[in-house]
Amino acid sequence: MKSLLNDENIIGCLYAPLAMILLLGIMIFFHRKKSFKYVYMFNIFLYLIAIVTYFIIIAQPIGLGYESPIITAIKFIWLISIFGAYVLSISSIGVFVVEQAQRHMWAKVVLGLAGLAVVIGVIVAAGYAVWFIKVIGTF
Repeated sequence: MKSLLNDENIIGCLYAPLAMILLLGIMIFFHRKKSFKYVYMFNIFLYLIAIVTYFIIIAQPIGLGYESPIITAIKFIWLISIFGAYVLSISSIGVFVVEQAQRHMWAKVVLGLAGLAVVIGVIVAAGYAVWFIKVIGTF
């Protein structure tokens, strides 16, 4: 059985989901009268599934040579739930900030900084693409 202290994936599998559950709870508080709260609740549900299945997976003994079909299914459930939760979190935070930008200046500043980061990311990615094409051309 793997110990939580020796697990190198604990940040992305336990701590980040717990932090996102807290953030989504705060977002539910601000959107308690809007329909966005249901998206946030579903996202929390996905994170809870991911955390429970993570604990089931790390509780399994390593190296037995036989893996039951239930554990294989739990691994797929964990993978789908954690991937879905992360993708839905990104979109939920985006929706929250865009909705808040209609009324608050801080959200407009965050949107401006996010837009600037996207532009810089595209420029850097284009630079790497040009460099990669030049490297391929030298072969």
